[in-house]
Amino acid sequence: MRQKLECLIGVLLYTLIACHSIGILQGGSQVRAFREHYVDQPLYTAMVIQPYRYNTEYLIDLTGSLADLDASALRAPVVVPLGTPIAIVGLDHQHVLARIPGHTPLFRILVRTQRGTLDDLAQELSLVVSKEPPLQLVDPEIRPFIERQEVARGMVRREVYMSWGLPDKITSVPGSAGPLEEWIYFSRHKHLFLDNGVVTNWQQY
Repeated sequence: MRQKLECLIGVLLYTLIACHSIGILQGGSQVRAFREHYVDQPLYTAMVIQPYRYNTEYLIDLTGSLADLDASALRAPVVVPLGTPIAIVGLDHQHVLARIPGHTPLFRILVRTQRGTLDDLAQELSLVVSKEPPLQLVDPEIRPFIERQEVARGMVRREVYMSWGLPDKITSVPGSAGPLEEWIYFSRHKHLFLDNGVVTNWQQY
């Protein structure tokens, strides 16, 4: 049953990624700027990463497409801690490509940016990579929670990513001050609630 599920999810992955085939950046000058800015530069992971399996490689989905598919079964048995060295090695039409020491498979970062500028792509990649050790950029009051991989009321989205990584599933409805979101982390058996991007509560399930 699991093999059939993985096969089905693999087909869905291929279909989703095929929709991102027009190219990430607008042209050669933007690609050259990307390479100068990122490739082989010393970087750190800016979140906890638990990638999806993608054939023999790993996939980091910044589009939310896989969360919408409820594809938790395809999570790889790999967790990359916050602040781990990471090297950007290039890009193709759909992904930014990265290597992480200690992991043989290539990491593919699926982004929303299509025919965009370097600034567009940099905004997305800032969720995944940082030029500085990321904990140095966190409010001192929040830092101990992230170091213990915990969440706290008042955390913003980026701080949750640093502590728990990307959620497996997100639901959102309009609220008076902004979106009311529920983030589900299957492996942690937790529902996390955010009001306009700020953590308000969580519960075990």
